[in-house]
Amino acid sequence: MAKTTDVPLGTAAGLELGAEDIGAALSDADAPLTKVRRRYLVPLIAAYMALYVAWITPIGFSLAIRVQQIDPAGKDTALALAVGIPGIIVVFTSPLIGVLSDRTLSRFGRRRPWFFGGAVLGVVGSAMVGLAPSVAVVVIGWSIAYIGYSACGAMILTHLSDLLPEEQRGKVAGISGAVTQVGPIIGIVFAGIFVGVPLIMFLAPAGFAFVFAVIFVIVMKDRAITTRPGPVDVKELVRGFYFNPRKYSNLGWVWISRAFIFLALSFSTTYGVYLLGSRLGLEPAVIAGIVATAGGLSIIVAIAGALISGFLSDKLHSRKPFLVASAALLAIGMVVVAATQSTTQYIIGGLITSLAIGVYGAVDQAIQLDVLPHAEKQNGRYLGIIQLANQVPQAVGPLIAGGLIALAAGNYTIVYIVGAVVSVLGALAILPISIGRRATLDTTSTAVGS
Repeated sequence: MAKTTDVPLGTAAGLELGAEDIGAALSDADAPLTKVRRRYLVPLIAAYMALYVAWITPIGFSLAIRVQQIDPAGKDTALALAVGIPGIIVVFTSPLIGVLSDRTLSRFGRRRPWFFGGAVLGVVGSAMVGLAPSVAVVVIGWSIAYIGYSACGAMILTHLSDLLPEEQRGKVAGISGAVTQVGPIIGIVFAGIFVGVPLIMFLAPAGFAFVFAVIFVIVMKDRAITTRPGPVDVKELVRGFYFNPRKYSNLGWVWISRAFIFLALSFSTTYGVYLLGSRLGLEPAVIAGIVATAGGLSIIVAIAGALISGFLSDKLHSRKPFLVASAALLAIGMVVVAATQSTTQYIIGGLITSLAIGVYGAVDQAIQLDVLPHAEKQNGRYLGIIQLANQVPQAVGPLIAGGLIALAAGNYTIVYIVGAVVSVLGALAILPISIGRRATLDTTSTAVGS
């Protein structure tokens, strides 16, 4: 169930990853809940939602406001650095933390020390951002916080993979996917109230997440290991970053398509606050209300898209048409946002984008499983490689977007237009995938009609 290194860099990516979890829940909808009691899952899920309040809210809103307060003239480049640099760092730290947690011999368990340590880093880094006198300190502070929050998220999901029996995983994934979409909306509403008090804008969500983290740390059932693990196999770690796309061409095309889609999503998230401010002349507190309203409606649309598309793709034994359609819808939504002349138009564009995200998230997860080379019995490794297709583009996407805005002399429209083109490329990358009649080849594993 757990995708232990998925790192959402923004509300749109959070919606997509949440939609994947909802798709997983749909596949296990009839499985009975056993083994892990609900009273244990409640503080766990609460901690996960609180984490997303502190983790994703800054990327979708607060960082843009803080950077503008410190460096209004250079805010476009500064925001790209503040979002992009931590994302690049976490691409490397997340797998490392995962490996080290597997080998932790603490009497408090394997995951608990890393989870608590991550929560502490989140508070420290968030406080640094709130007090930062310069953009450089913002970047350093958010890098510290982001490493911490990504460690917390990874440890919760890894703990679930340690704990949950197979028949519970789908439903718990669906619940966790839903709360990760609600959390940032709560955070944006709160942040909009305190835009004039930067320390509270960042530290209050971090403190909220820390309180729920401490509660879960206290009740966490994380058994310690007593057998010392063998030495780390560096070669195996390196192999976790690549595969032969000629041997597994379907997997390669899925990777490319996913990379394009997540690159487009990173474009759609980073500069929304500045677009509304410059195009419509709105104040930050008003923008927070618009973003939160759009986000709340987007959750409903994304969940509906995930549930309906996941069900229909299984019923019709077809994945590709849904993925192509969702990528096309994403392009349309970004064009609508690019041409924004009113808050209503901005929200409509966001809803079209969210529908696309919901459809893509649920069906993309299914096609990932369809094309895995199961015969090699290395599903974890290949799923980890697929995850790089969302992590890397999200990390470099804000930097590319910042460069585009610099070339366009501060015109935010260019980011959304290029994002729409990238979405179309993501749709085209789906077309070469051959599943169904060629399902017996090594490039795929499940007989699903195309």
